[in-house]
Amino acid sequence: MSESEPTEVSAAARSTLIVVCLVSAVMALNASSLNVALPTLSREFEVSSAEGSWLLLSYMVANTACLLLFGRLSDVWGQRSLYLGGLVLFSLASLLAGFAPNVEVLIGLRVVAAIGGAVLIGNGATLIHQAFPRSSLGGAMGLYAASFPTANLLGPTLGGLIVDHVGWQWVFWFNVPVCLTALVAGHLLLPRPVVDKRAVGLDLPGNLVIMVGVVMLTLGITSLTDLGWLHPLVIGCVVGSVVLVPVLLFVERRATAPVLDVAVMRRVGKLFLAGFFTGAGRFPLVVLASLYFQSVVGVAPGTAGMMLLPMPIGMISASLTLGWLSRRWTPHQIMSGGSVVGTCGVALVALAIHLELTWMVMATLAIVGLATGLFIGTNATVLLERAPEDALGVVNATRLMLQNTGNVLSLAVALTLLTAILPPGLGESVLAASVPADGVGAVNSAFTLVCLFLLALGAVGAWYSFPRRADAEDAIRPPPEVSVAGCRQVGLPKEMLD
Repeated sequence: MSESEPTEVSAAARSTLIVVCLVSAVMALNASSLNVALPTLSREFEVSSAEGSWLLLSYMVANTACLLLFGRLSDVWGQRSLYLGGLVLFSLASLLAGFAPNVEVLIGLRVVAAIGGAVLIGNGATLIHQAFPRSSLGGAMGLYAASFPTANLLGPTLGGLIVDHVGWQWVFWFNVPVCLTALVAGHLLLPRPVVDKRAVGLDLPGNLVIMVGVVMLTLGITSLTDLGWLHPLVIGCVVGSVVLVPVLLFVERRATAPVLDVAVMRRVGKLFLAGFFTGAGRFPLVVLASLYFQSVVGVAPGTAGMMLLPMPIGMISASLTLGWLSRRWTPHQIMSGGSVVGTCGVALVALAIHLELTWMVMATLAIVGLATGLFIGTNATVLLERAPEDALGVVNATRLMLQNTGNVLSLAVALTLLTAILPPGLGESVLAASVPADGVGAVNSAFTLVCLFLLALGAVGAWYSFPRRADAEDAIRPPPEVSVAGCRQVGLPKEMLD
C-alpha cells in the first residue's frame, strides 16, 4: 500500500456506496418484478407471443449493446455526471412507461430505460472503486455485489403484489420515487472530481461496430428457443456478428484511441475470460434447476422458487463476508477460490441430479451461490485495480458486456442441449413441466449431462482466474485521489463495511 494512500473511509465514500447500492437494487427489482408482471401486460395489451418476448428482450439487448459506449463516455466525461444523467433518463422512461397506450410504445420506452440502465450498471463498480481506499474496498464491493441478489430475491414477490393490488403501471412507477431520491442524494453526496480527467478519444466507428455486433448476436441467441438454430433470423444474426469481428479489428487498428486497446486487453484479458466463462457456467443453473424441480421432482412453480432460494441466499452471505476475507487474502486469491469452489459446486449439482437426491441439489446450489458471491465482487475489483486510470469505465463496461453475452449464450446452448439429447417430444414436455412418468429417467440423465457442460465452462473460467507469477508481480495501482483525498473524514465505524 502506498504511504500516501488514505486508509480511513470518507463520508463521500459511504454516500457513494449507499447511492450506488440503492440504484443497483432498483435495476434488479425492475427486471425480476417485470418477469412476474409479463402475463398481465400481455393480456392488457393483447400482444402476440413475439411482442410479449420483446417486452423483456428489448431491455436486455439494448442494455448490453450500450454498455461499452457509455463506459467509454464515462472515461471522457467523468462517472459522476454521466451517472446522474442515467438516473434522469431511467426515471423518465419508467414514468412514461406507466402511461404507454400500446405495446409498441412500451417496448420503445423499455429501450430508453435500458440505455439509462446501461449508464447506471456500467458505472456503479467504478464509482465505488474510486471512492474507497484499498483497505476497505473489499467490504464495499461485497455490499454492492449483495444488492443484486437481494433485490432479485424480493423482485418476484414485489412484482406479484404490485400487479395484484395496485395495477401493472406501478411495476414501472415504483422505480420513479426511488430513482428521484437517489438522484437528489447523488447530486448532493457523490464527490465531484477535483482534477480534470485526461482527454480520451471516443472511437465512434469502433463503438458502432461493437453495438451492431452485440445486438445481432444477442438477438440471434435469444431467438433460439422460439425459432431454432436453422431459422434464417438466427443464422443471419449469428453469422453477421461473427463477420463483424474482422471488421472491428480493421477499424481498431486505424483508430487513434481504440475502444479495445491492445495494451489494456493484454493486461486484463485473462480476467475478462475468467468472468465470461465463470458466469457462463453459473447463470443457466438457476433456469435449469427451476425446470428440474418442476419437471422431474414434480413440484409447483411457487415451490420450485422456494427450492431455489439457497443459491441467492448463498450469494448474499458470501458477498457480505468479502470485507472480512479481504483482510486475510488478496482479491485475486478470493476470486480464484470462488471460481474453483463454484466449479466443484456445479460438479456436486450434477452428482446430486444423477443420484436423484433433491435435498442434495438444494444444498449444492447453496455452495454454487456462495462461490458466485465471492467471485463477482472480486473479479470487478481486480480488473479495476489493473486497468489504466483513463480506461476504468470502458474496462468495467467490457466486463459487464462479456458477462451478459456469455450468460445468454450459455443459457441458449444449455437449453438446446437439454432438448436435443431427449427423444422427440420429450424436450417440449420438460419446458412445459409435464414429463410423463416413463420419461423421468431420460430427463434426469439429460439434466446431468447439461450440468457437465456447465462444469466444463466453469473449469475454463477457473483456469483463467488462477493467479500467475506475472499477476503477483504486477504492481497494484493506488486508488485515485480524486474521490478520497479531497473528502472530509468522518467517525462512523469502519467495521460497518467489513
